[in-house]
Amino acid sequence: MESDSMDPAVFRSVLARSPDLVMLSEFVSGRVLYLNPAGIRLVGLDDLDDACTRHTADFVTEVGALSNAELEAGLAGCGDWSGFSEVNNFRTGEAIPVTIAVYVLVRDTAGPTLIVTTARDHRHSRQQEQRLEQALEAAAQRACEQQSLAALSELAVSSDLDTVLAAATAAAAAMVGMECSSVSRIGDDGETLNVLAYSGPAPRPTTLGTGAASQAGYALATGSTVVCPDRADETRFATTGMVARGLRSGISMPIGEDILWGVLTTHSTSVRCYTQRDLSFLAAVAAVVSAAIRRIELEARLRHQSLHDPLTGLPNRVLAFERIDAALGGAHAVGSHCALLLIDLDDFKTINDSLGHNAGDCALIGLAQRLADAVRPTDTVARLGGDEFVVVCADIDTLEAAIEIATRINTAITSVDAGDAGWVSFSASIGVAISDESSTPDDLIRRADQAMYSAKALGPGQYSVSDVVRERQTSPPARATDVGVPCPTTKTSMRTSSSP
Repeated sequence: MESDSMDPAVFRSVLARSPDLVMLSEFVSGRVLYLNPAGIRLVGLDDLDDACTRHTADFVTEVGALSNAELEAGLAGCGDWSGFSEVNNFRTGEAIPVTIAVYVLVRDTAGPTLIVTTARDHRHSRQQEQRLEQALEAAAQRACEQQSLAALSELAVSSDLDTVLAAATAAAAAMVGMECSSVSRIGDDGETLNVLAYSGPAPRPTTLGTGAASQAGYALATGSTVVCPDRADETRFATTGMVARGLRSGISMPIGEDILWGVLTTHSTSVRCYTQRDLSFLAAVAAVVSAAIRRIELEARLRHQSLHDPLTGLPNRVLAFERIDAALGGAHAVGSHCALLLIDLDDFKTINDSLGHNAGDCALIGLAQRLADAVRPTDTVARLGGDEFVVVCADIDTLEAAIEIATRINTAITSVDAGDAGWVSFSASIGVAISDESSTPDDLIRRADQAMYSAKALGPGQYSVSDVVRERQTSPPARATDVGVPCPTTKTSMRTSSSP
């Protein structure tokens, strides 16, 4: 007895329920003899009768027909063929990608007579492939973004601000796919945003409007991220700057946390709908820049503290030696001179003893200001410690010019405000040394120190000049008011400190 599975009704049920196209056709004429329901739906026919009025050539597109010769050769030879093809949807005209398998069902002496074709809709697979490709592209983009942020973060912990800002604008433009990017900060006048860094085509903008005059200005004024998908629809801020540069859309992201420091802006020449990923990446760039700024500002404060006197705010001994080196190096380079004025207040200890240390501190602060006002704008006034100061005069023409500064100093400090203790009178002993082509920092410091002690020996409020030419002569030095005369050192001074 034959198995029930051989019943033709079973095969008809299988064909009817198959999710793939199944077609029976004549090999020579191509006339369709049978098409299952899934096939009828796939190609957009009305019913089986409709299918049987057609030929196999009607079902394939021009692209699908390209494989006909290969298909026929396979059937004539080994009796089967499989591959990719493309079929028409008769109702919509859509070209549907399919994977097909064709094999000979009946063959006679002349060759194949009946063939079976099965076809599987490949659109779903293509969609899956596209989703996979999109996922892979997104993963690659995230990896690039992370790599870009890592490189920027590395710069943020070690590089100067200009380098960090240049890297930030380059990363912002490249990763978000924008034509240009900039970092701007409010200027001292409060009327413009100065562009500190820019990546993109020329011309480079130098300033942007504040407030509603530009997108960056509006972001800074509101303290919020400003997204502009299309400048044509923008009503919050003026877009004249964008129009002039051919820009259609953009994002402005404030930089800073408690206090806004500036704005990171990216622009595109196209209308764009920006994604959350775009915003997240730019926010990460802005955060890295903000961290770099905090680090740089902290380093600047620490360096300032290490190089300045905490009481008067003047440069301290370390910075004074740096300025001496620089002034002397500059003088040697151009064949000019620099001068050093070593200032020691006369009997300052009496002020502290009689009026108290608070009054003495107030007096030193006032003295620092008087000294700064008495010298040239290019000169450096530094406090070496206690009641000892130094003035570094770079690029000075003559010895007389240095003496004039010393005279102005003693005139300026005759009366100084000591706070609650009232006004007190001061004088200082000043040693003056001017450089020549062979001077070294140690040599200049030593001669100024010696001249200062010579001045002190003359009495309060005097100056003494160390003339290197006369010092190097074997004849006795001239009088003390003209030439520094070496004398025993009884206190800590510049002479006892090593130069940098």
